[in-house]
Parts: sequence; structure tokens; C-alpha cells
Amino acid sequence: MGSLAPDTAAALASLKATCAERGLLDRPQGLQEGDAVDGLTDDSTLLRFLQARKMDPTGALEQFESASRFRAEKNIVPIYDSISIDDYEDTRRLYPHWTGRRDRHGLPILFLDIAHLDHAAMKHWRSTRSVKAAPEMSQRACAYFDSLTRFVLPLCTAAADRSGGAIASPVTKSIYLVDIAKISLKQAWDLRDFAREISWILATCYPETIESIYVCNAPSYFATIWGFMKKFVDPVTAAKLVILTESQVYPTLETTIDRENIPVQLGGALTAEHGMLPDLDQDLRASLSRSSSGTNVVLPSGPLKWTENEQGQRVLVATGCTAAGPRQESVAVL
Repeated sequence: MGSLAPDTAAALASLKATCAERGLLDRPQGLQEGDAVDGLTDDSTLLRFLQARKMDPTGALEQFESASRFRAEKNIVPIYDSISIDDYEDTRRLYPHWTGRRDRHGLPILFLDIAHLDHAAMKHWRSTRSVKAAPEMSQRACAYFDSLTRFVLPLCTAAADRSGGAIASPVTKSIYLVDIAKISLKQAWDLRDFAREISWILATCYPETIESIYVCNAPSYFATIWGFMKKFVDPVTAAKLVILTESQVYPTLETTIDRENIPVQLGGALTAEHGMLPDLDQDLRASLSRSSSGTNVVLPSGPLKWTENEQGQRVLVATGCTAAGPRQESVAVL
């Protein structure tokens, strides 16, 4: 946890003790043997809930209980292992996805081109909200965002370039880059239910996982769009928006992000395609190794999680289901 201020440490200890008494820190039902609890019941997760409630242990407890109850009712932990990889990748194309890159503070960078959330995409999203044979969209969304807290943030915390010197605090937040160059009034209106649901899920189950949301290439009429869209967005999340016109995008982003980690669409050098799999930066690759010496790690599609082997090593495992059945494949070790 790095070095916490005395009042923060005291609030965390209080919340942790109460959660333990109420069984909220018991190993989540459906978690497989050896699976890490990162992003589920670890100290970093509790700290995020505290931050969301301005370090009030009572308020944080209420929100953590609410999130835990919602996740249990929706069977999120078992679904993370059982979700179809095709469904998972289909969900990736609807939400901001990790590029595999970080800003200069080590925070993961997520990217979304709003042009792809057109009427056809929203029609498809609505059709998945009440399906019977597969996880419905709120379950799929939670499984997708679990990959941020269970895989991405722990990896960024363990990155090779953060290992020197004093123990660094864990990486608990991310940077969102959203390209809205082609947004229209009609499209924005069509996105209202989608915006409301994603905002509620993030605010309730994944609080304080966002540092900033850079809304890039805002057209001149965006003030009109934001005037009615903000009522569908959680106020805490809305306060993290930084709205940038085309001329402001690159000068703003380059103050905290290296050019090679900024998408080409935003003036940088990174080829960021819609729905892309993470393209890990050099230091993240250096944090991972394969059994075959010298082989670069290539992340597969579908959900990924951390487990611990008999030697006490953290192992990255690809999970989810294929047509052949459940997948449990070792990808790399820290």
C-alpha cells in the first residue's frame, strides 16, 4: 500500500475491520483456487471506496455493501470465468478499452472513439440487456470492468519501472481518452440510456478508478450536447471531464503522456484501433516473462486474471469460455 497518511491508514483499518466482521472480506463465492483477490476485497479496493466517500468509513461501508450485493446477485465473479470470449470481445467494442499504455504517472490509458457507438451499436446493446441464454449487458459490463481492477491495475502497479526506491503506492486509477470528433446531436440522444448505465456501474461498483476523462476534439456545438447529457452521468464522474477542442488536444495530453502513448487520432504516434487488444509498453513487457526465454508476451483476447502458483509467483491466466469449453491458460508470470 506504500506510505499512507495516518488519518487515511486509520480510516482504512476501521473500514477493513468492519467489513471483516460482516463477512464482506470472505473469499468471494465462485473465485477459483489460487485466484488473487486484487480488485475484489484487497486493501486497494477498500481504499477506493473510502476515497469515493471522502474517507468516511461508514459511507464507504454502505457503498461497498451495496456493490458487493449487486455483484453477488449478478454472479459477476463466476461469470468472469464462464463468459464467452466472443461476448467479452463484443463488450470490449462498446466501452473504453485499455491501449496497453500508461501516462507518466504509471496510470493505464483507456481509449474510445465515440463514432463507433452509432445507432446500430446501441440497438445491439439494447438487445443484450435482457437475454436469457447468456449474461445480460450489465453482467457483461461488470465482467469487462473487472478486467481493469483484477488485471490491468495490478499489472501497472507491478511494472518494472516502478520497482526502484521506496515502495510505491498501488495504481488504482486510469486515464480515459474519448474522441468525439464525429458526435452528432442525434447520436448523443441515442446514447442517453447507455451513458446512464455505464455511469451507474462505474460509480457504484468501481468508484475512484478514473483520474481524468479527456473528451477530445469537441465540436463547437458540444456545449448543447453536454447540456442534456450531463443529467445522465454521475456528478462525481462528470466532474472529472476535461473537454478539449481539436487545437487543445495534443498540447494538453503531452503534458502528462509521452507522444508514443497518445493515439494517432489525437496527435500522437500510437496506432489505436477500435476494440484493440492491449499493446504493452516496454516496461510492462519487462514485468512479464514466459517459459520460453526471450519470447515477447502477447496478450490473448478474452478476460485475464492473476493467480498464484505453488512457488508463490503471480501467474497471468487467460480465462473465459471457448466453443471447446472453459479456458485456463497460463500466459506469463510476473
